[in-house]
Amino acid sequence: MVAARCASLVLMLLLSCCGAASAAADEKLTHLHFYFHEVVAGAPNATVVKVASLHKGAPAFGDVNVFDNVLREGPDPASRLIGRAQGFGVNASLDGSSIFSAIDFVFSGDYGEYSGSTLTAQGQFDPTGGPSERSIVGGTGKLRFARGYMKSRLVSSTNTTIVVVFDMYFTLAH
Repeated sequence: MVAARCASLVLMLLLSCCGAASAAADEKLTHLHFYFHEVVAGAPNATVVKVASLHKGAPAFGDVNVFDNVLREGPDPASRLIGRAQGFGVNASLDGSSIFSAIDFVFSGDYGEYSGSTLTAQGQFDPTGGPSERSIVGGTGKLRFARGYMKSRLVSSTNTTIVVVFDMYFTLAH
């Protein structure tokens, strides 16, 4: 009796694994590539503001920033607008080596099949401009149930602007 139950359990586990592997094989990996253009706080038409801080001067542990940045097809500020990146960043490491962010990438009417859809990502990024990787934790519209990751890195910065390149890799659950 025990042997029969064990055999049934093993069979169920094998079927479950095969089903999951089959579903994973059906999923297509999608890659999106675009640029985030930020106008720093204090500059005219700033797209990021500090909403909470216990410190004066340089960014420090506990600071919270909120942003609503444009997404463009290229690094040139005149390149095609494809959406907005709306979210927040929290200086959550004592040593200032990383910032936790949560971002909704809202794709506009100029972004083909993904127009009106969103992707949501969260995780740590390097405030010094080095490469960062964060999780894609969901989406809406045509991007509903998205799961994957994104990589970002600083492309350029001036006293008033920051440009970051994003590469997103995700699958959609069926």
